[in-house]
Amino acid sequence: MEVPSRAIPNRGVLTRVLALAPLGAVLAAAAVLVSAQPVTGPWWLNADADATYSASALNIISGDQSRYFDHPGLPTQEALALTFGAVSLAHGGPTRAWATDEMLHLDRARPIFRGWAIAFFIGGAALTYLLLSRLFGHWTWGAAGGLLWLAQPELTDTIQIRPDMLLCILLLLAGYVAVRGWERRSALAYAAAASIAGIAFMTKLHAVAIIPMIVLATVLGYPGCDWWRNIVDGGRSFIVRHRLGVGLAVGAWAVCFLLLNWHRFTITTAGMNAGLLGVIAFAVFDYALTTYFVHKIVRNRVARRIFDPFYLALAGAFAVGVAVPLLLVLMYSPLILSVTFETLIGHNVNAGITPFNLSLHQFTTFPLLETTIVVALAGVAAIVGVVRRNAFPLLWFVGAAAATVMAMARLSELRYYAPGYVLAIPAALWLFRRRGTAPAPILAWVLVAGVIVPTFIHMNDQKHFVALEMRESKAATQIADRLLRPGEVALLPNYGYPVPDTRWWELLHQYVYSPPAYPYRFLPDDPNAIKTATSQGEHVRYYLGSAALGIHKRQTLTLVSGTYEVEPVQGGDQYAGLELGVVRLLSGPGT
Repeated sequence: MEVPSRAIPNRGVLTRVLALAPLGAVLAAAAVLVSAQPVTGPWWLNADADATYSASALNIISGDQSRYFDHPGLPTQEALALTFGAVSLAHGGPTRAWATDEMLHLDRARPIFRGWAIAFFIGGAALTYLLLSRLFGHWTWGAAGGLLWLAQPELTDTIQIRPDMLLCILLLLAGYVAVRGWERRSALAYAAAASIAGIAFMTKLHAVAIIPMIVLATVLGYPGCDWWRNIVDGGRSFIVRHRLGVGLAVGAWAVCFLLLNWHRFTITTAGMNAGLLGVIAFAVFDYALTTYFVHKIVRNRVARRIFDPFYLALAGAFAVGVAVPLLLVLMYSPLILSVTFETLIGHNVNAGITPFNLSLHQFTTFPLLETTIVVALAGVAAIVGVVRRNAFPLLWFVGAAAATVMAMARLSELRYYAPGYVLAIPAALWLFRRRGTAPAPILAWVLVAGVIVPTFIHMNDQKHFVALEMRESKAATQIADRLLRPGEVALLPNYGYPVPDTRWWELLHQYVYSPPAYPYRFLPDDPNAIKTATSQGEHVRYYLGSAALGIHKRQTLTLVSGTYEVEPVQGGDQYAGLELGVVRLLSGPGT
């Protein structure tokens, strides 16, 4: 007997639901990792960069001046600024008085900056799942890639609002679009990849690592002489097919532009390095002029490919991507652009750094061991791909290698290796791929397990570290409660000591043009911090730190802020287990 059609389940809906189940598993694993972090801990636990980015975002939305653009971190700051603006509506709007009060009570802002950080981490896992499912043609590859995303080397970035997580998302997306361009020889796809790279460049200058990947894709998959028609016709077709989404995106950008610029529709050139921007503009003009004459006079094919108007179009697409976040802070746009390029060539935060000053030992232990394995497998895949005449893994490895070299060249911090690791994931998985759209084989899952299991084993490490910091903070607070009188402050070792007062001065006060008067009880051992104390009518009275251990008589003590005459404080040695001796400052700077 024939079954009525209405009794047959909707197989299409069922298939889509089943396809979402692995994505749910990836997101659940991401949520487990996030929940293992100190999400509800005080703001100062990850004040670098939570406090700094939040303060800059509050300045932007309230119309005050800001200067924290070295990275430059624009999309991150703008997302925070718009969120702060929305929250402020319940308190009369984003006035400077409200922004100042938020800076003084940053614990109130934790749901904002940690919420965005968590959204970037979990959203990145979802995007990796979707992109790799499409690249490899089966959901198992998406699940494998999504799980590998979770094993990024800096686990604290799951709840910390650094630009690195958003950078990884944008680079993965740019790489995906570039690879699609190579597969289809699509000039429009290459232009889109360049635009995404421009946005990533305004997120963090490490985004330049994706440029070699995009350029190589265009060399291996040149879109042909009619590339301009491809861009125009393809772009028109895309807009027509997605006119609602495009309209909403353009409208949303216009609203963001008005909200972030309503109090200052001006452009200032103060602090701008006009010479550097002029050199860049001249280089582009010189390339364009050379391109014109080469195509008029020279018949050599190689020269015509090197000097190709197509690359000027890609440079223009990159500039459009840069402009999308840059114009949202219209007033500072020339300054931000020049500061970003200055940093790229070794100035500002990159000044004085010894390149490749790293220890090879860190690559043999968690978490960089796992990162090294994935990047190395991507390199092997690139070689295999060349032998098989398949450039897919080579393209991804070029991006991963460039990002990894940049990480090694500057400070070798764990988070700097995240972009290279993420870009290596598609190439490493490709090494285990069979022909067609077959599911991921057992060897791919062995790789996933070998990389992800150590992450879950170590997922509580940050909580143990935070417990130690809270213990140190409590000890310092107890000493302050016992010793300090009104108008007195105590000095602590410079930078990083786990006390909110010192971190507020180090990571917020120094990055705000007009910092509010903070009720300091502690300040870092820094000459500029001493000036802050005296300007607020306070004087330094005690020093707490390892330099005070073992002092049992009146003597001199040389600190970063100067030389002091000191005497021991009775009972101070009880904190020696925390390397926190205590001395009274009798004379010296700020006493």
